[in-house]
Amino acid sequence: MKKIVSLILAAAILFAFTACGSTNEAETTAPQTDDNSQTDDNGPSSTETKPDTEKTETNGKILVVYFSWSGNLDKMAHWVADETGGDLVRVTAKEAYPDNYNDTANRAKKEQDDGVRPAINVDLTVERFAEYDTVFFGFPVWWYDLPMPMWTLLESFDFSGKTVIPFFSHEGSSNGANALPRLEELAKGAAVKSEAALSIRGGEVAGSEKAVKNWVNELGYSK
Repeated sequence: MKKIVSLILAAAILFAFTACGSTNEAETTAPQTDDNSQTDDNGPSSTETKPDTEKTETNGKILVVYFSWSGNLDKMAHWVADETGGDLVRVTAKEAYPDNYNDTANRAKKEQDDGVRPAINVDLTVERFAEYDTVFFGFPVWWYDLPMPMWTLLESFDFSGKTVIPFFSHEGSSNGANALPRLEELAKGAAVKSEAALSIRGGEVAGSEKAVKNWVNELGYSK
């Protein structure tokens, strides 16, 4: 009788150890499966980093947009585009400004006094403009302010969320006069980097290619 009881107790103990071992194994493997699932859903993985890279490249697109009458800003803008690898877009008035300096100056003053927004030609759609993250914005200082065609541009496109970096030529207003505050006002929702603006006297533009490209490089936008 004692032998039978001993055998029954031994069998019960063996069964208990076997069940315990199975339970511990299940508790060990289950959290590993949960952790892997959590990484796939919420953490970085090789399949999730590629879209992030593509997004950075898209948002990093650069536009160089400018207005030029004398040709100074045309030179500067081309140098900026060469150094950044950005897309170059020129703004012109649909009614071209006269070749004569005084006639152009008089018209520009009247447009400013009357608050005229001249119709413009610009090879840029709203959809295409939305693709750019950084806008290099070039202009000559006219009557201590932005040329009125650039007012038209700023009011025609959504600049919100973009970084805007000004560059301009002048004939005395080296700080841009009211042009930079105007740009900050009209480029609604943009981060306008007025403190980083490039200012070059009109008569010195022709020999300023190196200075322009060095400026782009110092800002960290060289291609």
